Amino acid sequence: MRKLLLILVILTGALGAWIFYERYFVQKTFGPSSMLAVGLLLFAFLFLLLTFLLYKTRHGLTMAKIWLAGVTMILTYLLVDLAAGFILIKPLSPTLVPDEYRHHKFVPDSFSKIEQRDFSYVQRVNNVGIRGADIEVEKPLDHYRILMLGDSFTMGKGVEDDETASFLLEGHLNQGDYPCNPKKIEVLNGGVDSYAPVLSYIQLARDLVRLEPDLVVLNLDVSDLIQEAAYRTEAVRGPEGGIVAVPGKADKALLNERIRDWIEQNMFLTRLALFYANKLMDHKDLTVKDVVTRANDEAVAHTLAEDTTPREEQWQNIFESIVNIRDFCASRDVEFLLTIYPWAHQVSDAEWNPGRFTFMSRDSTPTDSNLIKVRALSEEHGIELLDLFPVFRAYRGDAPLHFKYDMHWTTTGNQVMADGLQAYLKSRYSKDWCR
Repeated sequence: MRKLLLILVILTGALGAWIFYERYFVQKTFGPSSMLAVGLLLFAFLFLLLTFLLYKTRHGLTMAKIWLAGVTMILTYLLVDLAAGFILIKPLSPTLVPDEYRHHKFVPDSFSKIEQRDFSYVQRVNNVGIRGADIEVEKPLDHYRILMLGDSFTMGKGVEDDETASFLLEGHLNQGDYPCNPKKIEVLNGGVDSYAPVLSYIQLARDLVRLEPDLVVLNLDVSDLIQEAAYRTEAVRGPEGGIVAVPGKADKALLNERIRDWIEQNMFLTRLALFYANKLMDHKDLTVKDVVTRANDEAVAHTLAEDTTPREEQWQNIFESIVNIRDFCASRDVEFLLTIYPWAHQVSDAEWNPGRFTFMSRDSTPTDSNLIKVRALSEEHGIELLDLFPVFRAYRGDAPLHFKYDMHWTTTGNQVMADGLQAYLKSRYSKDWCR
């Protein structure tokens, strides 16, 4: 028994030291989750050491009783937490695979069942790896192709394949009244969960340019600013300094990351406690995992009046990627349009409620600071910008635009997005649609 205790003392001490090393020296961050893990291991180490030293003394029986009570409480908590996780934690993303250039991508020719508190639907990924029905890779001569780039809003998270903004927009444009015999208009949905402009640029340049789009529309999301910054921390640069890849990592997560990922997927109460501990201590991890795959209040912080974080570098970086997309399109005689739309908290107090309070406090004050900055930088770089804030704010229907708990658009929200795009595209580009 003493040998077993000694082995456990060594193992808990080594594990605690290893997690501390990974977080503090490798990742250079040490937040509440790390404190909790190292603290628990330190407590276990000291208690095991004390048990080892008192073994076969007059205090041995007392230590055994304490261990019995402690193990019983821990097992009870774990069973309750795991049961809550099994019932309440649902898959958050479609089937994705790591990509050596653009971090992650869809699995071509696949179906994924997506379930959350607000919705349940099946998503189809086609033959070229984007959402929707199969298409011809080579563009037919009498077709005009619009390629939509963006994140999960563009992808249409929360709605069926035939309810996304891209699908609805294609239907509207092909039913329009034109003064000429128009081409068949295709709207291709290149949106991917958790993409930022740096990934959309790589996606376009490496994979989607072969589809020969006539117009590329990049839909800039509120979360893109912080996600772009996170992806850039893992970016690979070429000989001339430009970003050429953001490699996805399948099996190279550090030990503490694997433990936290497992907790995120299986332990509801512990996950909730860690989230609020991070929020209480104002701890912010600028890593891909923290701002891309987990609810993180940094995603919307720059849209709130209380935000005091200097963000000029973040804005310059994200527009570097946007300019790269624009210039890539120009080099191939492809039109480029940047759009910006609001999140629910910038439109109405009633929308995305109570889900918004996972990302902000109840006394937070929304602003248009991101819109103002995007307008200024678009003008500075000569980028055509479509502001869709007025379209969403003008909506007066009864159906909600966003889900209650999830931030994404409902079918109605996707319809409003499609309507706003349709009006602008017809007025601006319809002359190019004649045969």
